[in-house]
Amino acid sequence: MIAEIICVGTELLLGDILNSNAQFLAQELARLGIAHYYQTVVG
Repeated sequence: MIAEIICVGTELLLGDILNSNAQFLAQELARLGIAHYYQTVVG
């Protein structure tokens, strides 16, 4: 199984905040043995 993380928020696109949710999700996916190759941010 392959997963993609999609995050939504203008503040993420502008770099106003760190995308810590994507980091957490990537770690959890790895722990579960699910490959994740892409992270996408949309506003």
